Amino acid sequence: MTSVQQRRDFLRLGVTGVTAPPIAALLQQPASALNLPNVYRGGFGRARSVIVMYCWGGMSHLDTFDMKPGAGREIRGEFDPVSTTVPGVQITEHLPMIAKQMHRLAVVRSVHHRSADHRKAAYWNLTGHAPTGEDGGVTPPVLPSRKDWPGIGAQVAVAMQQDRRYQNRKRVQRVNPEDVVEAHNKSAFDWENIRVIRKVSLSTDVLGPGHFPTGSFGRQDGYTNNGTVELIGMIGQAFASSIPLTRQTTGPQADFSQMVVGDSTAGDWGSDTHGRSGNLCLIGDGEPSAPHAGFGCHANKFVTLNLAELRKLHFDSTDKAFILTCRVGINGDPGVHASAVGQAGIWLDGKLVALSELLRRDARSQILEAVIHPQAEYLTLAMLNGDGSTFFDDIAMRDVFLHEVEGELPEPPIDKEAGEPEITAQQVTEDLAANLPRTISIPYPLADRGILNGQFGGFLGLEYDPVFVHPGTGTSFKGVSPNSGTVDLAFHGVTKRRMAERSQLLDGLNAGLPNSLASNAAFRAQASQDQALNMLLSPDVKLAFELSKEAKVTRELYGNHVAGQSTLLGRRLTDAGVPLVTVNLSVGDLNGASGDNWDTHGNNFNRLKNDLLPPWDRAASALIQDLTDSGKIDDTLVVFLTEFGRTPKINGAAGRDHFPNCYSVLFSGAGVQGGMVLGKSDTTASRPVEAACTPEDIHATIFHALGIRPDFQVRDTDDRPLVMCEGTPMPIFG
Repeated sequence: MTSVQQRRDFLRLGVTGVTAPPIAALLQQPASALNLPNVYRGGFGRARSVIVMYCWGGMSHLDTFDMKPGAGREIRGEFDPVSTTVPGVQITEHLPMIAKQMHRLAVVRSVHHRSADHRKAAYWNLTGHAPTGEDGGVTPPVLPSRKDWPGIGAQVAVAMQQDRRYQNRKRVQRVNPEDVVEAHNKSAFDWENIRVIRKVSLSTDVLGPGHFPTGSFGRQDGYTNNGTVELIGMIGQAFASSIPLTRQTTGPQADFSQMVVGDSTAGDWGSDTHGRSGNLCLIGDGEPSAPHAGFGCHANKFVTLNLAELRKLHFDSTDKAFILTCRVGINGDPGVHASAVGQAGIWLDGKLVALSELLRRDARSQILEAVIHPQAEYLTLAMLNGDGSTFFDDIAMRDVFLHEVEGELPEPPIDKEAGEPEITAQQVTEDLAANLPRTISIPYPLADRGILNGQFGGFLGLEYDPVFVHPGTGTSFKGVSPNSGTVDLAFHGVTKRRMAERSQLLDGLNAGLPNSLASNAAFRAQASQDQALNMLLSPDVKLAFELSKEAKVTRELYGNHVAGQSTLLGRRLTDAGVPLVTVNLSVGDLNGASGDNWDTHGNNFNRLKNDLLPPWDRAASALIQDLTDSGKIDDTLVVFLTEFGRTPKINGAAGRDHFPNCYSVLFSGAGVQGGMVLGKSDTTASRPVEAACTPEDIHATIFHALGIRPDFQVRDTDDRPLVMCEGTPMPIFG
């Protein structure tokens, strides 16, 4: 018997919960019966798409899917196992939702390799090929290059390039520049039918010229005049989810957590000047350096005004409605750093009523307006840092006027927490496939001492690099995630009209390029440009990325966290024909070491139960349930991956360290036999003792499900033919 045959037999014999043929029967089979793909007829070509859910940092197998409750406390840890829907199969108590889905999952407890370095281990798992110098611990990073093996998404894309989904491109229309109206530079009010009784400048007339101290981050100790100005405060990241807006204990609070990227540099709140003693002007509007009425400051800061006092002192105690108007942008004096970016917004009684798009240094200003009805008590204006840098991000609100008005005004905005109207869900179909990138990663790239190699197109070339897309919603993981290369489908720093004009110009330039041969580099580059522009400017294509078009009950199923919203976006994109989507379920950059990632060297148990497992549990279980309810589970393969496990012995920091000797992965859908456990580790989860398998086998299983033959070849940059996968499909298909 050959070594390959022996290994396949070993895999078959390591299955728990399914019937494996006896060894004698295997020995009697002719060699041809074991040749792929026929040896594992079940599941071959069953999947039309794959969703890879990746836990960056190394999920602890001992604290999740391969618990050892009989081991000593220094091994078993703090968590208790609980029963699942599969008799005899237990997992951690902190995955209650996925425990109810175990009958739809196959768990593999015997994956192993030789690299204890995050980058190398992830490269191995994401490409299915061993990195250079795989043995040993952490080494200097090897950054992405065109010598790398392509990631799993790129490999699937090249193997499926003849898939029928890509043969008949649906013709889509883009936005015409002449049809675009830039809403943020036009008033939303019909001023011809509104009578202004009087107006007051909140800077010159109310606060007055000068500088005003803001106190400390998240503290109610900023400037106040015990009257009209209730509080001038600072917004720190640690307090951003519940900032107190007044000095009153019963006063409103606001949630700025989705808008605060980094804590601000020092600086006062400036009125008719700005926080660094300079003039107040809008650099993107080309204004000269001169004083202007308004507010300026380094983000993140706010001012809250007491509307009752405003009415009493400046409006003769009127009970009429107000309209607040202002223009917002980046302050231009002194020279603000080119990376400056932020947002400005208006809140009433702690509820957001108007928010600018991202403000950039050289972009034109934007109009902010809000109706203030008589029952409102507190008005808050906030300026927020948008880039997390240590540079001065000077944000300005110019010509901030409160107008006492009469006339027909719109109703106040509906508080989303109080109730959101149901929308009619709009599904997407595979006829969009040829207009979409063939591999997509959500919500951002991965990094550790630099951007991670193994997640790009490698030697297949630029056109096979994934597009990184953020869902644009959901509570973020704590920590830092790289934004390089990430597509944000909102128009930040460039208007929609300008982007549409650029697309027309680019189409004109491309018209003279050869475009008849798919092998032509210029043609492939143009195809990539088309896809990117279609994502931004084609209503049909953009629909695939719009989670607002999902039913409310579906969005709620996945949870209001970026993990769940990213997973929902992944499912929606596979509906639209993308063959493989990778969803990264942690913060993107391990360098900070303190963010929400699975690299739990310290405080392992608290980090898992409080920050990591709950959003993973919600997202993973929602995906399986959603696919099951829709019937798409039959042709969608879901793979739960990580780069390695964690050490059996708990370290002195109540954590676990890197451990490639043994870890767990999970599969579901596309014919996978639910409720099974493949492989077994020893009594301390230190090594596989049955059905040992590798990242190569994980990839072979994915390719098998997609119907990709095991002898499929790709060519590297030297035009050498290489077998794309050298692993063996796991016997997990029913």
